[in-house]
Amino acid sequence: MPRQSKSLQPSLFEDEAPRVILAAAPMGDLAALVEALLREIATALANVESSDEQDHD
Repeated sequence: MPRQSKSLQPSLFEDEAPRVILAAAPMGDLAALVEALLREIATALANVESSDEQDHD
């Protein structure tokens, strides 16, 4: 039985079109998501910094 030479993993340099077409998300939704994530990160960093200051007192 002959083996298949084509890999299941596509090459980065293939000229074929992608098999899955991704839908573009609305930019407003993405902007709101990024803003919320940045607020969460800033809050977490502020909490870590304030707990570090309390530990050194």
